[in-house]
This record gives sequence, C-alpha cells and structure tokens, in this order.
Amino acid sequence: MKLSASVLMMGGQPFKVPGAVHVALGIAVIVMGLWPGMDFYAGLPTQRPSVRKRVPRWFGRLWFVAGGAILIYWGVTGW
Repeated sequence: MKLSASVLMMGGQPFKVPGAVHVALGIAVIVMGLWPGMDFYAGLPTQRPSVRKRVPRWFGRLWFVAGGAILIYWGVTGW
C-alpha cells in the first residue's frame, strides 16, 4: 500500500494512451468480432470451472462491435 501511494505521489501526468492506439485497437476488435466462423461463449458461474454456454452469434458480434466502437470513440474524442 505504501509503495503504490508513494509511486502515485511522485507526480507527473498519468500515462495516457495516444488516440491512434485506441482507434487501431477498436478496429482490431471489430474485425475480430466480425470474423467468419467465430463462436462466442459465456462463462457461467458454477462450481465446475469449465462450464461454457454458447451465445447466439449475433449477440457476440454485437458485443465486439460495441466494444470496438467505444474504443474508437475514446480515441477520437481524447477521453
């Protein structure tokens, strides 16, 4: 705890990722989500660690496109 507080108190600007990195990562996420033949799974919270349920393809693609769009928006607006 003391170490992290002292590192944060050293000052300076926090590390900011350039907008181009956000845009490039957002495009990569969208392309990966729209890749043909992708299957999307959701991990279920159970006692067995390997339980995965398949979700509809359109829903998985929607999540990837939404995540990529958010990253592109952050890159363009500088947020």
